[in-house]
Amino acid sequence: MAGRLHVVSKTEKQFLDDAVFAAERAKGKKLSGPEKKEVLRVAREQLLGQREAEAAKQARAEERQAAEFTWSKPEPFRR
Repeated sequence: MAGRLHVVSKTEKQFLDDAVFAAERAKGKKLSGPEKKEVLRVAREQLLGQREAEAAKQARAEERQAAEFTWSKPEPFRR
């Protein structure tokens, strides 16, 4: 397991808060300490998975752009 997230963006923080709120709403009352920790653990794993997916997507886009771009001297207008 990767452990805690040290840097969390505003949208990621909102995702964590929403996960806790949804779990409390499903239960019908406040979560106990261990329950809240479990919900946050699962949400953090989802965030880490999303970060890895975004990094892979970005790497593929960079590779595709590098493969598509080949510089060649432009052809003159007149020959």
